[in-house]
Amino acid sequence: MVPVFSRREAERFTLPGSPRTYNLAPLTFRERQAFRAEMAREGGLYPPRPQLLDALREAVREASPGNAEDLVAHIDAAETDPDGEDRAAQQRLATIEAACAGIPVYATLIAARQRYVSMLPWVAARHALRGWEGDGLPPFARTGGLVAADLLDLLPGEEIEAVGSRAAELMQPDRAAEGNFEPPSSSPATP
Repeated sequence: MVPVFSRREAERFTLPGSPRTYNLAPLTFRERQAFRAEMAREGGLYPPRPQLLDALREAVREASPGNAEDLVAHIDAAETDPDGEDRAAQQRLATIEAACAGIPVYATLIAARQRYVSMLPWVAARHALRGWEGDGLPPFARTGGLVAADLLDLLPGEEIEAVGSRAAELMQPDRAAEGNFEPPSSSPATP
């Protein structure tokens, strides 16, 4: 039996202009599950777009502007355009979002999204880093399959974001593996 996933070699990652290099490894299935669990603990849950738009509608109604129903209609129109192809609808939505940013029912979900997005690179780097080298870096160490949080916090912030973003990219299937996710072709029923 051929496995769906195989571990690719660790990748050396250097930011342009940086004297430091980071070694990142794609995560195994179990490592990805551990990453997701830690993301839930550290970053919370990422509110999906429908939940965000429902909260935005509620925020508009709570603010009670004279044109609340028109604003809700604009939110509905933007919801039917998830790819953002209708630029005018997306622009109206952005204006409504900005006006409702301080209303708690909506602000809470925006804060949850921000927390999740901000923590993702840090958690991904913690799981994927296999080493580093260069000026200004402390000695590398992993304990229990992870880089210690205190050690990771010593890295330059802009570098940890780039390293973690690359680590998150490595968790996604490459072009060769994407074919493993297509549904099987239908075949006639056999008696």
